Amino acid sequence: MCGKMGHNEIESMQNMMAMSAYFVIAEVLDIDAMELEDKQDLDHDLHLTEKKRQLLSDSIEDMFNGLKLDFSKIHQIKDIVAQVINQNVNTLH
Repeated sequence: MCGKMGHNEIESMQNMMAMSAYFVIAEVLDIDAMELEDKQDLDHDLHLTEKKRQLLSDSIEDMFNGLKLDFSKIHQIKDIVAQVINQNVNTLH
């Protein structure tokens, strides 16, 4: 079993999913994952183009078993992470 990344199994899983989402976002934007911050705006701060938005959507879908991002509710990095965590945690219940 991997090391613990939270106070319990659910929190550890959420932290691993968040970290994975950050690395997918960083790869698509061609930046270091350590430069990303929760409150960065995808359009204004990171200048996400429509082409990169589609690549991000496809990459998240590949990484998280078909998860479709709802970009109508996504403005900041934390919104992507929240969708990833919420969708995956909901499938476990």
